[in-house]
Amino acid sequence: MYPHSFWWHYLWIAPDVLLLFIAGIIIHRRLFYEFPMFLAYTVFESLQGATLFVLDHSSAISATVYWNTHWVGLLITIVLRFAVIHEVFACVFRPYPALMELSRVLLRWTTVVLVLTAVAVTASAPKETPYLLSGIHVINRTVGLVQSGLLVFLFLFCAYFRLSWRSYAYGIALGLGIFASVDLATGALRVWIGTPAAGSYALDFVTMATYHCSVLIWLVYLLAPETASQSVQVLPDNNLEQWNAEMQRLLLR
Repeated sequence: MYPHSFWWHYLWIAPDVLLLFIAGIIIHRRLFYEFPMFLAYTVFESLQGATLFVLDHSSAISATVYWNTHWVGLLITIVLRFAVIHEVFACVFRPYPALMELSRVLLRWTTVVLVLTAVAVTASAPKETPYLLSGIHVINRTVGLVQSGLLVFLFLFCAYFRLSWRSYAYGIALGLGIFASVDLATGALRVWIGTPAAGSYALDFVTMATYHCSVLIWLVYLLAPETASQSVQVLPDNNLEQWNAEMQRLLLR
C-alpha cells in the first residue's frame, strides 16, 4: 500500500517469526495441554501478520481489501486474547483448590463491570471521528480496557495472596498486560486527539515495538525453567475461607 522504513519492516516481521518459534516451544514441551488457547493465539497472530504483510506490499490489493482483512483478524484476535486470559486465570489458581471458585466469581463480575465501563467509554467517543478510527481503534480500545483491567485484577489478587510469579502463566499475563495497556493508551490518543498522518505513524511504531517486547517476554519465560507448583491445602493467612464462604452464601440468595 505504501513504503515503510527498515525498522517498520523489522517490527512487523520479527514478532511473527518469534511467535512461530514460541509455538514450536509450546509443542516441543507439550505445553499445549496446559495452554491450548495461547498456542492457537500465537499461530493465528503469526499467520495474520504474514498475511497482512503480503497484502500491504501487493500492488494488486486495494486498501479496502487490506482493512477488511485487518478487521476480521482483529475480531478473531479479540476472542483469542479473552480465551488466553481465562486460560491464565485457570492455570494460576489450579494449584489452589480453595481459590478456584472465588477467582471464577470475581473474574465473572470483574468482566461484567469492565465491559459496561468499556461500552460507556466507547459510546462517549466524538461523533465526528472518522469511520476507521471509530471502528477499528475504538473497538480495540474497548477490548484493551477490559483486558487491562482483568490482568491488573489478576496481578493484584496474586500479589495480595503472595502466589508465585515464576510460571509460564505469569509470563503470558505480563506480556499481554504490557501490550494491552500501551495499545489502550495509543488507541485513546488516536480517537480523542485525532492524530495526523505523522502522529499516527509514530503511534504505530510505539504499538509495534511494545508488541515486540511482549513477544520477547513470552519467549524468555518459555525458555526459562518453570518453578514447580504444589497443591496448597492450607490457604494463606488472609481469611480466605471466610471470603469464599461469604461469597457462596451471597450467590445462593
